[in-house]
Amino acid sequence: MSKRRSPVADARQQRRIFSFRVVVLAALVFVMLGGAVYRLAELQVLEHRSYALAAHDNRVRIDPVPPPRGLIYSRNGILLAENVPSYALVIVPDDVHHMAQTLQALTRLLNIAPTDLKHFTQLLHRTPPYRAVPLLTELTPKQIAKFAVERYRFAGVHVQAHLVRRYPYRGLTTDSVGYVGRINATELSKVNANNYAGTDYFGKSWLEADYEPQLHGTAGYVVHRVNAGGQPLETLQRHLPVPGQDIVLTLDKGLQEVAQKAMRGKLGAVVVLNPRNGAILALVSSPTFDPNWFVNGISEKRYLSLLNNPAKPLWNRALQAGYAPGSTIKPYIAVGALQDGVVTAKEKIFAGPYYVLPHDPTKHKFWDWTPYGAGMTDLKKAIEESVDTYFYPVAVKMGITRLDRTLAKFGFGKDPMPSLNGVASGLLPSPAWKRRALGQSWYPGDTVVMGIGQGYLQITPLQLAKAVSIIAMHGQGFVPRLVRAWYDPTTHALRPNPPRPLPTIRLRDPKYWSDVIAGMHAVTASPNGTAYPSFIGFPHTVAGKTGTAQLFSTPHTNPFARQAPVPYNLRDNNLFEAFTPIDHPQLAVVVVVEHTGVRIGAASRVARKIMTYWYAHRAQIDRPLHQLKLHTQAKPPAKQSAKPTPHPPGHQVMVTIRAGDTLWQLAHHYGVTVKQLVKWNHFVNAGQPLSIGQQIVVWTQLPVSKGKAP
Repeated sequence: MSKRRSPVADARQQRRIFSFRVVVLAALVFVMLGGAVYRLAELQVLEHRSYALAAHDNRVRIDPVPPPRGLIYSRNGILLAENVPSYALVIVPDDVHHMAQTLQALTRLLNIAPTDLKHFTQLLHRTPPYRAVPLLTELTPKQIAKFAVERYRFAGVHVQAHLVRRYPYRGLTTDSVGYVGRINATELSKVNANNYAGTDYFGKSWLEADYEPQLHGTAGYVVHRVNAGGQPLETLQRHLPVPGQDIVLTLDKGLQEVAQKAMRGKLGAVVVLNPRNGAILALVSSPTFDPNWFVNGISEKRYLSLLNNPAKPLWNRALQAGYAPGSTIKPYIAVGALQDGVVTAKEKIFAGPYYVLPHDPTKHKFWDWTPYGAGMTDLKKAIEESVDTYFYPVAVKMGITRLDRTLAKFGFGKDPMPSLNGVASGLLPSPAWKRRALGQSWYPGDTVVMGIGQGYLQITPLQLAKAVSIIAMHGQGFVPRLVRAWYDPTTHALRPNPPRPLPTIRLRDPKYWSDVIAGMHAVTASPNGTAYPSFIGFPHTVAGKTGTAQLFSTPHTNPFARQAPVPYNLRDNNLFEAFTPIDHPQLAVVVVVEHTGVRIGAASRVARKIMTYWYAHRAQIDRPLHQLKLHTQAKPPAKQSAKPTPHPPGHQVMVTIRAGDTLWQLAHHYGVTVKQLVKWNHFVNAGQPLSIGQQIVVWTQLPVSKGKAP
């Protein structure tokens, strides 16, 4: 039988248990209190600096300021590519709580296109979340007003002033200047993302693309103190962007307009350059298109209309098209034949209606372009009347090796302008090329037709202009160039782009140049010349050469069988190359008109119009660079007038800029225009950001209170 514990023992046991629990609880409280004190000390002493910086970062925002893109001028200072003020809708991802809902609401409010949403999404993944990403790049006044009313609903969404690229003459210089478009994720990954923060546009083609780094400039930034909603309260620091460099081109606007007008309704190309320095004065690909369509994103319907247009307006014929040169190749073969001693200038060759290769068992006939032939023919007559049956045997005697060597000296088969990406090199065929490309041997007949610019030989209009300039300068040539000078808007320095000479072609007898040029002069000046009808009455000396490039051949023996109806796209191309004046060449012109058929003269008539304009305006076109005045250059201060300059109508108001103010809002409130605000306050452009606390001048006729912006 167990002993029962006394009440006294039980009480003692309970007191011991209670005391133990109190001690444990006290120890726990002491440990927790010690931990709290330690953590408080750590936060207040050890980690004070890092948390202070974090708190500072939470109330400070750095906004990028994109630089103004460099302007592009014609050779005499006419703006060909400018920047115009506009407003963009941008989103700062860090300040948006529900991006998908925000985009849906904005789409309903502003009728945003799916292509804009897709482009925004692509950039969103490539841009740091604290940087603004453009959603719409060119807001209409109606869209700005709609958003202003509903702005309180969209945290992290802002309207920003920026500059939009514009080409005031539309398609006039598309094929040289090119165009910009909205920057995409791929392009953003290839550049310094910090320098392109806030940039909406990127060069897509030709000069805009090739000189993107120089045209873009260097981005700046503004440090704002912001509230919890991300709205700027105060500007703490400003670092202005460095604008991109301006480009002065060699192109003349007037000459470009004349050339483009002369090609209206025709497919083809025109290249006009100065043979004395390689400056391209006009470059036309016909038809063309309006580059402004691409700046803010071209619609799918419009793009497909360009892409599917049988006239191929997106194809730059002047720089990329490969044409059979036809008879325009004959002067270069004549130079090689004289140099290699294959013929002499006075030597006469019988040129019948056709030519047959010696020892050819098939007796295949290579016809002249007339069914009668030219009879006894010397070099001058062969060029003047474009006698095919003279150049057939000359090409055979030279052989393909010497033909290739001669044509290569004039730049055929090579990139004529390495400084510009995308320029085609044409094709200078050889036996090795034919084996490699076609798996076939080179036949004597290939050499025969190459003597009149047919077969596999392909040239570009720019190559032909470069080559005829070399003949004009008796062997001296220059690399074609489109940039005349660079202008730095920050230092106001104008830096010329000097000509780049080519290796001189030296002949055994320099008289050979004159022999070939005499034949080219007869082309335009002699009644038997193939371009004589186009230059009757022209008061200046012109050396030229016509060419008809056959795209369709028939097995008939009669060369006039080619007049039979053939599809339009298989009709002959008409070419013309020329320079003027002969004694002191200053202008070289190449014209290609596609699918004219057997009719000649279309290209030479275009060339005459261009030369007529140049002779009438050459003093202005060739004005020295030091006389050039750009509207962005610093102007000397105006002299003090005896009479005070009258101020604008109305009364003056000094407006203090507050958070969120834009020039558009101020102009709307005070009943003035953005252009007037820019003028009164000497802004560089309407896209120049406003600083909180900044004061600007407004002349208004509306009754308003002074001191603060609306």
